[in-house]
Amino acid sequence: MTLDEALRGAYSWADDNALWVLAAGLALPVVGTVAARIGKGGRTDADGRLIASLVMGVALLAVVVEVGCLFVARTALGADLLHANLLLVVAPVLCLAGSVAGLRMVFPLSELGSVRTALDVAGFLAACAAVVWVASRFHFGLVFLGSLGQLVVIVLLAGVVLWRLWRRAVGGIVGDRTR
Repeated sequence: MTLDEALRGAYSWADDNALWVLAAGLALPVVGTVAARIGKGGRTDADGRLIASLVMGVALLAVVVEVGCLFVARTALGADLLHANLLLVVAPVLCLAGSVAGLRMVFPLSELGSVRTALDVAGFLAACAAVVWVASRFHFGLVFLGSLGQLVVIVLLAGVVLWRLWRRAVGGIVGDRTR
């Protein structure tokens, strides 16, 4: 089986079960919100926070996987995205929107670890994209109207900012709690 056959087979399966995929995408926020509310009612709200963080993490992961699949379908397979099953495209977005709306009623989103980690990773990726964009503006070489010392300071400052964002984004994932 080739990778092309595997991808087309996976999409064919998802297309055949699109209504079930949408139902699961809508059920996750509802069940997760109820479970987080029940978990919040205990002696401590740690169980509720864990459940809410897991539900939000799954919803965020679903959207990231969807964007990745759409990117692969468009670039590698040359598929027209306007012919994609609408239920499959909308399910992860509705799951994320429902999770955000439901879990906000239980906990402030800033208190959830998965939301903080997602924001840290997004900040790091945005900073990397900005560096790549700035570097792509120099087509024929580096043109800098300033002294060599200023260039070194700017590069060091950008490196420190990227390093700090990297530590915030990845440090929470691998267990480093220095923030």
